[in-house]
Amino acid sequence: MISQLKILARYSSLIAALFCILSTAQFAGAEMPSEDYADIIAFASDFSGGDPTIVKRVQEMAVNPPTDMETVGFYGVEDYPARHRLFLATVNLLDNGGTLHSVEDKYTSDIFSIWQEGGIIDKTALGPVANAVFGPLIIGEQPPGPISVYRDLVWAQYAEATKELEQSIQASGKVLLSIDATDGDTMFFALVPPEIADRWRDKALSEHAGYRSGVRSAMWDRLWLNLIYSTRGMMAADDRKGLPPGTRKRDEAIPFAK
Repeated sequence: MISQLKILARYSSLIAALFCILSTAQFAGAEMPSEDYADIIAFASDFSGGDPTIVKRVQEMAVNPPTDMETVGFYGVEDYPARHRLFLATVNLLDNGGTLHSVEDKYTSDIFSIWQEGGIIDKTALGPVANAVFGPLIIGEQPPGPISVYRDLVWAQYAEATKELEQSIQASGKVLLSIDATDGDTMFFALVPPEIADRWRDKALSEHAGYRSGVRSAMWDRLWLNLIYSTRGMMAADDRKGLPPGTRKRDEAIPFAK
């Protein structure tokens, strides 16, 4: 009987010790960013150019991902899981800090003049196809000649024009990527050095309701749809459906970043 009591006391001490360890670990976890968010913190570092203020803020948010719309920057935040809230809040922070280029769908055509004014592209140095397709958007004017001729040109050459545009940007030492936050009405673009692009291209950082958000090759398919909306019939007739032939399509199944 005494032996049984000793064994019971020994196991009780062991259980108490384990409970103490678990309680300490839980408390410590509330004081520092979860390791599950190390990828988002690394993303913030790379896409901010290593800005210590931004990195510190993301580390702070990782302790308890924000729930208010002002910080997260997107509607419906109350329905989002913690990881998705943190990723969106990081995108919002980068965008507000000027390291991303964002444009709402109704203003999508303005992105080209913004890039021109920012020295990201140079109309005079673009390839001939990119100039023919995007030139009117860069200077903010209607294309010369019949609009039907321009529409036919755009439909036939859009995919090639996007390739020339990417090549022109790469020649300046940067790579154009899309930051795919949500399927909403705002697109985000990033311009990063090639080594950063290779590290993050087509990698997911969160998922909500089956939609994988992260870093992607420039999403020319979504840009096309938004351009049609923002140019009000200039680039395509209202009855034109689908994507121009050869346009790169968004891959739904990109892997998660590690």
